[in-house]
Amino acid sequence: MSLLQFTLTVEEGKELISRAILHHPFFRESYKKGKILLKGGTTVSRIAEKVTGKPLRICGRITPRGTVSGGEDCRAAHSILIKGKRLQNIDASIIEVSQQLGPEDLVICGANAIDGKGRAALMAGSPGGGNVGQAINSWFVEGTRVIIAVGLEKLIPGDLVEIVNRTGRKKADISWGMSVGLLLLPGEVFNEIKAVELLSGVSCYALGAGGLGNANGSIVLEATGSTDRINSLVQLLKEIKGEVKISGVAASLVECFVGSQRCKLHRGCGYKKGVLTE
Repeated sequence: MSLLQFTLTVEEGKELISRAILHHPFFRESYKKGKILLKGGTTVSRIAEKVTGKPLRICGRITPRGTVSGGEDCRAAHSILIKGKRLQNIDASIIEVSQQLGPEDLVICGANAIDGKGRAALMAGSPGGGNVGQAINSWFVEGTRVIIAVGLEKLIPGDLVEIVNRTGRKKADISWGMSVGLLLLPGEVFNEIKAVELLSGVSCYALGAGGLGNANGSIVLEATGSTDRINSLVQLLKEIKGEVKISGVAASLVECFVGSQRCKLHRGCGYKKGVLTE
């Protein structure tokens, strides 16, 4: 038996997760026999690039300015449906498409928060969480398989069910960027630990987290397994280490500003209220 300690930055972790999901049994089954819905986010955009060759449009994100959205009018797809070799932009029809999915199909979605009980949630900065907020109900109701591709940097203290009941987009008087609420997600939380175990067949667990500079949000992991499997993991990590690219359509990575197109939908924004300065 061998033991390996290693560190993954946030973007390295996203690359690892996106690679592993392509080997997940749910992905393989649905890719062959069903449909796969990819709901946009920077981790899921990496998956889209690997499957279709194209990144996705990024909507909400957290930056030094706070919780913000895209600022430019970008028509690229945020959510897509894959069926065999067919690719469909479903931004305008995600509610209807989600209602048609079944147990043989798969949704892959990111998250903004996970808790210690295996729950996950999305932050929503638009009324009702937009079309995606309504589509999520169908993922629950129709029994569709859901994988939540999310890094361990999103782990927060507390119980997400309790937190969801406390917060709300319209409750915030002032926020750094748009105020948000939370949408609970169904599905399997798939993080760096599960990715390592799936790709390498080793046991993996976390030791610590944090980091300085470009290593902000990093996770320190430990893996144990046979020497051959640990050596294979080392080779995989060598391929991933140094990954810094943020996946997403370039125009959509430009964040919102006061007066931008989506500004009118945002509530609580201290920049828009003049309480905060750029």
